[in-house]
Amino acid sequence: MAIDYIGTFFTDEGFDFTGLLNADFFEPIRILFRAEHYVSATKLLVVAIDSVAYVEFGDGERNPFVAWLHRYANLGPIGVTPEELWEQRNSLLHMSNLDSRKVKKGEIRRLVAYVGGTSLDVPRSSDTMGYFNLQHLIVEFGHACGRWCDTYDKDRAKIYQFVERYDLIASDARMMKVRV
Repeated sequence: MAIDYIGTFFTDEGFDFTGLLNADFFEPIRILFRAEHYVSATKLLVVAIDSVAYVEFGDGERNPFVAWLHRYANLGPIGVTPEELWEQRNSLLHMSNLDSRKVKKGEIRRLVAYVGGTSLDVPRSSDTMGYFNLQHLIVEFGHACGRWCDTYDKDRAKIYQFVERYDLIASDARMMKVRV
């Protein structure tokens, strides 16, 4: 039997958006990151961005991933743009490499994630390469999700749209388990 996430994440204070997002996205990303599966953590991170962007915009926005990041994330301190992350997403999810078609054409920088503190070992970003701290991106995605969740307090009508669209998202928490 599938888990009813509405019932599971409804508390005395209201609906626990952050608990749901943590269970479906942040905990799996955290598990991969701690196990040093950084590329897999990055892949799951961009899938999470795709998912929340779909919940926010549906199919109505030209590129929900980029639009969601522009609206809710502060990527300036990380040194990347939503468009660059979109191209990295395309490369990682479709080819498991760092060279999307636009990167190959020189239209957008190739992004390279690193883990740890900045040091002399991390090259400087340039017009063709952008280096960013993966952990900082994960943390900023968390802050962006917080800003996004706050919009539901301001516009309660969005909750119906959330439920309608979130029901379509595949989730470990709602995965049916059959006992043998």
